Amino acid sequence: MAAADSIDRRRFGRAGVFALLLIALICEGYDLQAANFAAPDLVRHMGVTRAQIGPLLSASLVGVLIGAILIGSLGDRYGRKRLIVGACATYGIFSLIAAQAESLNALIGLRFLIGLGLGGVLPNALALAGEIAPPGREATGTALVGIGITLGGVLAGAVAAALLPAYGWPSLFLVGGVMPLAIALLLQIGLPESPAFLAQRAAGQGGMAPPSPASGPMPLLQGGLRWVTLGIWLIFACVLMVVYLLSGWIPLLLSESGFSPQHSALIGSAYHAGGVAGGVVASLILKRRGWSAVTGFALGASIFLLLLALGAGSTAVLVAGVIAAGFCVTGTQNAINGAAGVSYPTALRARGLGWALGIGRVGSIAGPLVGSAAIWLGMSGAHRFFALPLIPLGIAAGVAFLLRNRP
Repeated sequence: MAAADSIDRRRFGRAGVFALLLIALICEGYDLQAANFAAPDLVRHMGVTRAQIGPLLSASLVGVLIGAILIGSLGDRYGRKRLIVGACATYGIFSLIAAQAESLNALIGLRFLIGLGLGGVLPNALALAGEIAPPGREATGTALVGIGITLGGVLAGAVAAALLPAYGWPSLFLVGGVMPLAIALLLQIGLPESPAFLAQRAAGQGGMAPPSPASGPMPLLQGGLRWVTLGIWLIFACVLMVVYLLSGWIPLLLSESGFSPQHSALIGSAYHAGGVAGGVVASLILKRRGWSAVTGFALGASIFLLLLALGAGSTAVLVAGVIAAGFCVTGTQNAINGAAGVSYPTALRARGLGWALGIGRVGSIAGPLVGSAAIWLGMSGAHRFFALPLIPLGIAAGVAFLLRNRP
């Protein structure tokens, strides 16, 4: 309590710290989605097929998987601020280089390196948000900051609609390089270090917090946490598969269905905008509903995606359905971020989120590749793709229902 309250006396205060973390995750969300919105222009100008785009959409997610596990959990020992600032600067530099890529393979490699940096930011930002939130509102604070990822997707769609027609795909990566470098400087100036890390470092009387007596995920798999952790990992894998299947393929499928690149980007942005609203609602009800909120949002997402899979009669119906699906799918994502964060004690929170997000990235990597496989198997038409997420959403809803008695 005292450590969290001391944040109020820092440069920006508690609300300012939340704003800084939100900005950092908006930037991360932008860079996560940049390749998705660049994909239609890449298909036209690099002479590649839609099926070949899948590995590009998954490349940064492979990096995020490794970064979340190997880099993200280091915040418990070396400090959340250091990891967040360093990771922002790292992926910003690689994004600037990606804007100069001359082949799809080079771009895939650079997107992987970008993902390494992205993987270090999210678990530490969410863990720090949970630490500085008022007592009893840790899940809400974590989920509200997590909305930044979805806001970044809205921003990516808006930037794509504005810049793609005139400047092409490199412009998206240039913006995605400049933003994190500027934000890293702002975070270095205004972001305080984790209260829990400072307390652990003081206890260790050294330059870093003392190492945990166990390494890797083992503390998360002991005693009463074992089945909770395995359930959380399964939920994250299923939900993130759905998130990145839809966000990765919606712009490209709409473009192939006859929409202009600008309109495809705007509809993709509308999907993320619906997600912002869903994320806010999920954050507000988490304190009372916990894992039950995850169950409700996952079931709602299944219903709207099933309706879209049956076919949209007009553009207006398609847009409304995409927004509703975004509301529920991203609401599910934000709900699991908040519910999982408070399922672990503070000392294991960054590690728990880091491993959950890392294991979840197995699903996120599979998402775009599932889209490629569906194309190889002859699936055509955007509406048919909306049926693909129904099974993973059903699994997530069922496991979350079993975890509903957790905080």
